[in-house]
Amino acid sequence: MHGDLMKHRVEPHTTLMVNPTAGDGKAMRLYEGWGYQEIGVVQPSPESPWLVRMARSTHRVS
Repeated sequence: MHGDLMKHRVEPHTTLMVNPTAGDGKAMRLYEGWGYQEIGVVQPSPESPWLVRMARSTHRVS
């Protein structure tokens, strides 16, 4: 599904934020497997958890 969503995007980069503790880290490892790399951390509001900001090239060469 991720590949289908990305194949028609025209932006050069894709970014997301993930809670690194979600699913005991499984969500973050999944994104890393799709080529995302950590580019920083952010806390969107004082009440929210710290999130890892991740990015990758939208159209990676395999």
